[in-house]
Amino acid sequence: MNNTTTPAPTTLWNKNFLLFVTGMELSLIGNSLLRFVLPLYVLLETGNLALMGTVASFSFIPLMLFLPIGGIIADRFSKKRLLALMNFATALAIGVYFGLSNTLDLIPATVIFMLLFSAFESMITPTTEATIPALVPIDDLIKANSVTWLLTIFSSVGSPILGGVVFSRFGLIPILFVSITFYILATIIKLMIKLPHVKQASSESLVKTVTADIKAGIHFVTKENTKIGKILLVSGFIGLFFFPVVFVVLPALLSTYFEVTEAVLGIIQGVVVFGGTAGVIFLGFMGEKATISQTRMLLIASSLALLLAGVSLTWSNSRMVSMVMLIISFFIIMAISTMFAIIGSSYIGENTPEYLLGKVTSLDYAVAMGTIALGNYIFGFLLNHFIDTVGIVLLIVGGIAIIGAYFLRITE
Repeated sequence: MNNTTTPAPTTLWNKNFLLFVTGMELSLIGNSLLRFVLPLYVLLETGNLALMGTVASFSFIPLMLFLPIGGIIADRFSKKRLLALMNFATALAIGVYFGLSNTLDLIPATVIFMLLFSAFESMITPTTEATIPALVPIDDLIKANSVTWLLTIFSSVGSPILGGVVFSRFGLIPILFVSITFYILATIIKLMIKLPHVKQASSESLVKTVTADIKAGIHFVTKENTKIGKILLVSGFIGLFFFPVVFVVLPALLSTYFEVTEAVLGIIQGVVVFGGTAGVIFLGFMGEKATISQTRMLLIASSLALLLAGVSLTWSNSRMVSMVMLIISFFIIMAISTMFAIIGSSYIGENTPEYLLGKVTSLDYAVAMGTIALGNYIFGFLLNHFIDTVGIVLLIVGGIAIIGAYFLRITE
């Protein structure tokens, strides 16, 4: 194996990490802009809500299918070049989409682009996570992951606001040009990063190599480090129980039960998402106590917050009180989910060999994405059939979550 080495980082805010987070935030902004604007563009052009949802859903198919492949590629190729290549490929795809949208029907052009966009993201996501441990001192992994989570939260909340203003005044084309610019800048910045790389040799066929790598990742989390295997289980638990209530149950209740306007719904959703920021801040106060041994406590606290939401909807006579309690409950759930995501990814980064890091990270994301999709479907079904008694549903789900959380204990 050939090694390309750089001096080990001694401080968190070193030059390479600064370049990395700058390039990451530029690509995150472009990502969030496109994910918000393109489905909205389809809705405004067609007036079809179901079609808007279908186009948005299409974008997650390659992400779920190709994440394990992305992890393998992240381990076998230069992460710096891979990140830069995917950012440049995304910029190129935006340009192609702009050209196709003038010659093809709107829907086929948008679906083709969203599939490509998601395929590139399936390469970027595990590579980004696998890159962080090489850029910062091992003792600063939680701080580094907290920084990247904060950037993700700010781009997820701020980009739709920016995109909405620009789109309403100037249309789609400026959004596409802004996104292209951000991705090209991210490409240039990421090429400037000095990042160690260990080349893995392989004399087998592509299919055998991919199969062997996937088996190696699964073997590691199930046999060699079962604590990481439990972290993947907890990621799936959170994806099944907690993310759907924030991103499916909350907007459904606000728009139907509480009958708030779209503007108010967006503001409340943004407030709840900022719960992730509160989680990052609280991790800072926890300091060295922020370890995977706190997993059971965090999951039980999140389950209790779900019970609180159910109680507020079931027994409160005031809709305003119910809505406030609902917001507080989901804010807590978002904060705790973010805390575990940071603690879990930091533990994976610290305790996984470099040659397996991309594969293990991609498995974690694949489990989370799969359970989020399943949870969205389940909660969508429950809301469709039990919207008038949704408080009881949340009480039952919260009780099940508490029982499940009791068995998800991870020791240091």
